Amino acid sequence: MTKQDGGAVIRKRGTGLQVQVYAGRDPLTGHKRYVSQQVPGQTKASMREAKQIEAQLLAEVGAGRHKGSRPRTMAELLERWLEWRPTVRPIAPTTVSSYHAAMDRYILPALGKLPVRQVDAATLDAFYTHLRTRGGKDGRPLRASTVHEVHAVLSGALKQAVVWGWIGHNPAKLATAPSAQKADVQPPQAEDATRLLSAAMAEDTELGLFLRLAVMLGARRGELCALRWPEIDLDRGEVLIAGNMVRVPRQALVHKDTKTHAKRRVAVGASTVELLRARRVAQAKDALACGTILAADAYVLSHVADGSQPIDPNGISHRFLRLARRLGVRCRLHDLRHFMVTQLVAGRGGLAHRLRSGWPRRRPHDPGHLCPLSAGPGPAGGRVHGESVSAGC
Repeated sequence: MTKQDGGAVIRKRGTGLQVQVYAGRDPLTGHKRYVSQQVPGQTKASMREAKQIEAQLLAEVGAGRHKGSRPRTMAELLERWLEWRPTVRPIAPTTVSSYHAAMDRYILPALGKLPVRQVDAATLDAFYTHLRTRGGKDGRPLRASTVHEVHAVLSGALKQAVVWGWIGHNPAKLATAPSAQKADVQPPQAEDATRLLSAAMAEDTELGLFLRLAVMLGARRGELCALRWPEIDLDRGEVLIAGNMVRVPRQALVHKDTKTHAKRRVAVGASTVELLRARRVAQAKDALACGTILAADAYVLSHVADGSQPIDPNGISHRFLRLARRLGVRCRLHDLRHFMVTQLVAGRGGLAHRLRSGWPRRRPHDPGHLCPLSAGPGPAGGRVHGESVSAGC
């Protein structure tokens, strides 16, 4: 049972019918290109379905789609998309790593061999349901945020497949992915924060300084690990948050820009400045004791004598968790960056007042100096030298 109509052919293939449409020649190799699709069965109903598919493929080829020389699989699409994606817009190394993980662990085993044209919204919804119910390790449900990331990868790849002419529309736009709920941020109580800071300063001065900076600067752990001495103005009591240190699986630490891709300058109090001065002096002495000198651009937090290498963000998290568990404090390291704002908004002075005591007040002739409690217009929340500026809370 064969029908030929111009550049289209319907023929028997196995136990079904194959619709094949001529799609021109490859501009690079000159080889003929065909678009084909399989229809199960060889009945009259199968022939009617094949004719409908034939008409659809002819229309798509006429519209300039299906420029590939053969049907593409989801594995090929994802590989091509992930290779193409970083070339058009910068993408963080951690994001690339998470995309790879989503593909290798979940998408490719389930959908990798499927032709791109056979993936529809119903297939994706069934896939997401499987992941949410038993798609994790040992058949456990996956978190909604993980499934949402899987959806983001598929949506981006299928969107580009439309641009490349591999499919006519993006089925991921019609699929329903679970909403990724934001993490519940629970800053510690003032009493617990006091215990954490006091114990850290007494037992581990590096961890103590780290926690104080986390509270004062409202910075992420990677931003604190990326701090270098040239970014700290001890005379003015200001710290420039300019980078972020991240751990990429199977790679070394990676220094990148901040999560918001913007630098910000934050004022700190006199007592924090004194802790920073003491830290620099201690680092310089340790460097001399090891027969070297502290590098000009040394990291503030480093376990290398000359300060040329930062500490690992994961390591500092483990140290904090051990301390918090020993003290019986339920708190994540990330929650500390929200502590100061919580205290000030709630009108509770206490620790917040003691931490910010000694903050320099803005002088009229010096717009770069910040007043942390300034409520009116001015540099607080504004911009200094093209950078975002905030008070250290």
